[in-house]
Amino acid sequence: MTRRSYTGRDLAWLIPTKDRPALVRSLLDSLAAQTVPCGRVIVVASGMRIEDDVLGFRDRLPVEYFHCEPPGQIRQRNLGLAHMDERTPLIGFLDDDLILEPDALERMIEFWNRAEPDTAGVGFNVVNAPPYRTSWLARLFVRSPAPGRVLRSGYNSRIDAIDHDIRTQWLGGGYTVWRRDILAQYRQPELRTRWAIGEDIRFSYPVGKQHPLYVCADAKVRVVATFDQFPPSAVHRFRGHKSSLATFYFASSHPELSRSACLAMLTAKCASQGLAALVRRDAAGLQNTLGQAQAIGICVRSLLGRADVRSALEDA
Repeated sequence: MTRRSYTGRDLAWLIPTKDRPALVRSLLDSLAAQTVPCGRVIVVASGMRIEDDVLGFRDRLPVEYFHCEPPGQIRQRNLGLAHMDERTPLIGFLDDDLILEPDALERMIEFWNRAEPDTAGVGFNVVNAPPYRTSWLARLFVRSPAPGRVLRSGYNSRIDAIDHDIRTQWLGGGYTVWRRDILAQYRQPELRTRWAIGEDIRFSYPVGKQHPLYVCADAKVRVVATFDQFPPSAVHRFRGHKSSLATFYFASSHPELSRSACLAMLTAKCASQGLAALVRRDAAGLQNTLGQAQAIGICVRSLLGRADVRSALEDA
C-alpha cells in the first residue's frame, strides 16, 4: 500500500449525540481550539433538536447538522457516514462527553504520517479514565496486564491512560480515527438494541486481525464527568444482562476465542460482584448481578443448542 501524507483537513469528525446540547457545545469548543484545522464536522443528533447549538459554530468550524430518529448510536453513525466521500480519507468518531487537548488532532495526524501505510485505525488516549479494579476471583480468569489485548475469554484489557504508543487488538467506538476505506470495507450489521454495548470491539477486533491498530499516547482527550445518563435502579438488571450476553456473543463469533473460557470469566465476575453487593447491601449491584446470572443461563443453554444469544441480545 502506498504511503500518503495527511493534514488535518483530510479528517472529518463524526459526532452522534442525544439530548446533550451543553456537552456538544463544549466538545465543539475544543475542536475549534485545535492547533490544526479539520476538514468537516458532522453532528448527528437524536432526541431534542440542537441545530442552533451546532450551527452557531459555523464561523469557527466547518459544521454540518443532521437529525436521526429513532435514536441509536450505530444508526446515527451510519447516517453520518452516508454523507462522507473521498474528500476526507480519515474519519474520527467522537463521543459527545469528550474534550480534546488543543494539540490532539495535530498529534494524531503526526502519528498517521509515521505509521505503516496499511494502518486501519488509531485511538486517542483518554487520560482521565477512572481506575478499574477487579476482584481476586475475577483475576483468576483475567490475567492480562498489557493494554489492548483480547484474551481467549473475549475479555479486552484497557487502552486508556497510557504513557507510550501501543499496538492494540481493539479500539474504542467514540475516540478513534479510521481510514474511510476501512469503514466502507468492514460494515457492521446493526443489532436491534437501544444499548450498543460491545459494538466497538465487535467492529474493531476483526479489523485488527488484518490491519495494524494503535493508540497514540500524545493525542490526548478527557472525559467530562456527567450524570445525566446514569441508569435508574430498574435499568441495572438490563445492563448486567446485556453486557454479559454481548461478551459471550463476541467470544462465540471468533473461532480462536473460547466460549467455555468466556463462561468461566462471566461466572467469576458475577459471583464476585454479587458477593460484594451483598456485603455492601448495594441494591443496584444486586440487580446488575441478577441480570448477569440470567444471561449466563442463556449462554449455557446456547452451548446445548437450546438458545440463541444474538436473539437474546436484541431488544424484544
